[in-house]
Formats: sequence, C-alpha cells, structure tokens
Amino acid sequence: MDQFYLREARLGNVYHSHNTTAGAVTVLSTTCTGLVLANPFNSGKELIVANMSFVGSTLTTIREIGIAVPTEVQETIVTAGATTANIYNGKLAGAGVNQGVGVTYSIATLTSTPLWFRPLGSARVTNAVEGLGVMSADFDGTVIVPPGFYIAFSTLTAAATGLCSITWVETDPS
Repeated sequence: MDQFYLREARLGNVYHSHNTTAGAVTVLSTTCTGLVLANPFNSGKELIVANMSFVGSTLTTIREIGIAVPTEVQETIVTAGATTANIYNGKLAGAGVNQGVGVTYSIATLTSTPLWFRPLGSARVTNAVEGLGVMSADFDGTVIVPPGFYIAFSTLTAAATGLCSITWVETDPS
C-alpha cells in the first residue's frame, strides 16, 4: 500500500465516486455522461487522481474507453441542470459525509469540448462467454486536476454502457 494514500486517507482527504447504475459513456463532446470529476475554479485545492476504472455491463461491438480533460482553465465547468453523483470519503462511511471540494457528475453539459487525454482500454464483448472485464488506470499521483479543470470518462467512436469509478486525494497546492 502506498504510504501517501494511506496517510491522506487517515486524514480524511481521500474521496471516491462511482455510478450507482450502469449508464452510457458518451463520445467525446460537451454532452458528457459516465462520470466527470470537476475541481471548482475557486476551490483552493488540487485533486490528485489515484485511480479511474470502467467495467462494461452490456454486450456490444468494440468501443474505445478513455479519459478526457479540458483544453484550458474554466471558471464554469458544467452548465446548469447536471446530475451530481455521490462522493464517499475514504475515512468515513456514507455518501455526503466529510465532503471535500471535488464535484462528480453522472450527467453533465461541459462548457467546452474536452481533449482525449489517454486510453483506458478497448472493450469488445459480443457474447456472454467473453466476459466483461475491468479497465483501470492507476495514476498514483501522476495526474493532478487543478482548480477550473475536470477529468472525465469518454469514448472515441460510439457510446459504451457500464460503471465508472474514480478515486482522488484533495491537497493544498504546493
């Protein structure tokens, strides 16, 4: 176990969010479903991404699942009418307990089209025998979401249905 994450979890600075039901992860655009982690413009914190994962829940043809980010800092990240997702603190049980500054959305209209940041995996499941595996990226602190930015799940060619999950640490900027 990484000592940084263990120490931060004990301090109550580790957070996790995921979909509560399987949903479509949309193609790279301002209409974003799946899961978005946003760091508000005036938060005063950095969100250090530990892990992001996706598991498909519907048999389908090939889909590229990846991670998207904005091209520049934004005072407004998501327009009105977005659907927030529950956030759980790594130290305390229950949704909405010991909330940090990060906000997650399962449905959001972003204020700008995101940039394809990196692939998470390629899902091709056309029959039940193949199974639906987890695609995961362990960033271990190599990706930091500063204030006014977000990180989101996206696809390249067609929507994919499944469950998204993200874990992060909130720290003061260094």
